[in-house]
Parts: sequence; C-alpha cells; structure tokens
Amino acid sequence: MQCVDVFGKYYSFGRLPQDNQYYQIKKDNYRQAMLSYNANCQELRSYPVRATIQTTDFCSLNCIMCQIHSRKENHKLQSMKKEDFDRVVEQLFPYLVEIHPTNIGEPLMSEWFDYFCDKTIEYGILMDITTNGTLLDEGRIYKILHNLLDIKISFDGIRKETFERVRRGANHDTVVKNICNLVKIRKREGAQGTVTLQMTLFSFNYSELPAVIKFAHESGVDRVKAYHVFSYSDEINKVSLVNNLERFEEIRTASIKLSGELNIELEISEPDNGSIQDLICQKCRLPWSECWIDSDGEVYPCHSHNHISLGNIYYAGFQSIWNSDYALKLRSSLFNAADETICTDCGMNFVKHDENQAVPYDKPGYLHGSASSSSVRWSGRSKQFLLGR
Repeated sequence: MQCVDVFGKYYSFGRLPQDNQYYQIKKDNYRQAMLSYNANCQELRSYPVRATIQTTDFCSLNCIMCQIHSRKENHKLQSMKKEDFDRVVEQLFPYLVEIHPTNIGEPLMSEWFDYFCDKTIEYGILMDITTNGTLLDEGRIYKILHNLLDIKISFDGIRKETFERVRRGANHDTVVKNICNLVKIRKREGAQGTVTLQMTLFSFNYSELPAVIKFAHESGVDRVKAYHVFSYSDEINKVSLVNNLERFEEIRTASIKLSGELNIELEISEPDNGSIQDLICQKCRLPWSECWIDSDGEVYPCHSHNHISLGNIYYAGFQSIWNSDYALKLRSSLFNAADETICTDCGMNFVKHDENQAVPYDKPGYLHGSASSSSVRWSGRSKQFLLGR
C-alpha cells in the first residue's frame, strides 16, 4: 500500500543512520503511524515518532519569564531518575526518530546528560535540544554533535544589558563565545546538525532582532527564531509585545528582508489581524506521532495539555497509555467536531498558506490571567503549560 509521507515536513526521518540496528523498526513504526493518522485510527499499534523527555526542571539561570520561577512556591523542582529514564528507553527508544530533552529547564543540568546522549546514539535517535548556552563547554559540544538534529540557543538580545536583563545569571560574553566555539567545532568535525538562535520578543528587545540576525550570519549560525513571550506573571504582561503588535511590524518586515539577503533562515511571529477563514484546516498530528513525558512519569499528548495525563509510564506499559480512554477521545475529537477536548479550537488544527501570512492572534492567550477570546487559540500552537504537579 502506498503511503504518502504526511509527516515529512515535520520530522527528519531521512536523516536517521540506516546502519543502526533499530532503523528498520523505526521505519516500520513511522509508516504505521502515518497510515493510522491518515485513516483516523483511534486505537494505535504504532508508537510516537518524537518524544519530549523532561529530564530535569533545574536551570542555571533565573530568566524573567520562566514559568517555574514565577510560581516556585507551588512547584517542586525535580529531575528524572536515571533508573526511571531507563524504563522510558526500553519502551520507546527503538521507535523514536527524534527526541527533545527537557522543555522546561536546562537539559545540561541533568546529572546523567552524557548517559542520555549515549542512549540516543545507541538507538539512532536524532537529538533536538534547547539550551541557554551557559554550560555549553567543549566536552558537551562534542557529546551533542554526534547525532544532533538542531540545537536552539536562547539569545534574547545583541546588547549585553538586554541579554542579561532577560537571562538573569548569564554572562553575555560567555554565551557568545560558546556559540562561536560550537560553530567552529561543528565545521571542523563535519557534523550535520543545525544551530539556531532563539529570541524571545519583549517590548524592550524586539528592535535588536536585525542585529541578532547579523550576528548569526557573522558567526556561522544557520537560523534565527523570534517569537512573542508567553507570560506567566503580571510583570511580564507589562512588557509583552502582543499589547502593541503594530510596533513590531516595521522591525519584522526589515528582519525578513535582512535574513533573505544574508541567507539566514528566519522563523518569526506572524502579523496579526488575519482571519480564521484564510487558514487551512488540518487534523493535528500530535496524538498520533508525539508525546511529552514529565520527570514524574506522567505522559501527556502535547505541550498544551491542561494537566490531563494519558497515564504514567513508570506504572503502566506505554501501549496501554497510548491507547487509554482519553487518548482515544482526543483522536476522535480531531475528526468529530462534537467532541469537546483540549484540542478544540487549538491553533495546531490550522496551517498558513505561507510562512508570513497574517493570523488571528488570541492575544489574551499570550498573557497571564487571561482567557483566549479568539475563535482559534493560535497561542496553543506553542504555549507551554504550567506544570500541574
């Protein structure tokens, strides 16, 4: 049966090492996941193609917008135990194409980060990593480069004062040095992974975006991402650009032009005031192809799960979790509009005709203490949840 690669633009299956002993298992699982997605299957025999593993909540910094620090009185920082991680490895790693270590926290803070890297290499999994760059010494660079898909380094301003205002505890010069060293070693080793600078946009730093793009070009970085801050406090509400998006439009236009001239890939916040009628409806792929595993073992369908777990991988087999009642309900809801779930009206059910198309921003969805008032929760495409534990 012919299988159209509907996942191809989202996952880098073609980058997998074909000499790895688990390659055929991954290939069969990838195909089965796509067939199940295309056929609207609720119960799955396949496993996720990509997983985010919350190895640690801990971080070397205290960034102004961090959701953990904004509510630390209600949140106990924790890390996944190595023996618990091994349970995840046994059940999922033979099937995974991509893995993302730690979505909230600094992955390099994990006491067994080297072991994590070794396991991804052993099982032939591509690593997509986000880091603040402060701990990116030469030893860790070599460890990461072996099977790197992309490394995203938080970089919120070209000026030292701006950068260190956001990334409290970081030294701007050290992070710049680490970025340049990473690019140099990557070139010397002939590694294939890409390097991205990831800029969180505030009302006080958005004008520095063109300078960040120039720095990326000069230092040999491949891509710049620039997206609006998601606020988890009243203080960050005050410096959110979604309160005054028209201020950003001139810089946005100039940045797109500059990135084209310098051959730097740019992913950037879209213009506001688009219509839902101008978007293309799609069925979100995540309940068929991805999962998010917290350090306490809870398995979630995505980053915007509203604290509703599918089950706990420390106490149940993954297939029973992947086919739990709520997992089946989520998949059903994506092709049955009568079912109300966390997927209802989420922006992941829509795509743009082109990268720079205007979209219907749900501005309150980006702010603390506000509920979305839009017909589509565009913020739901990327807003990380507040941890429920």
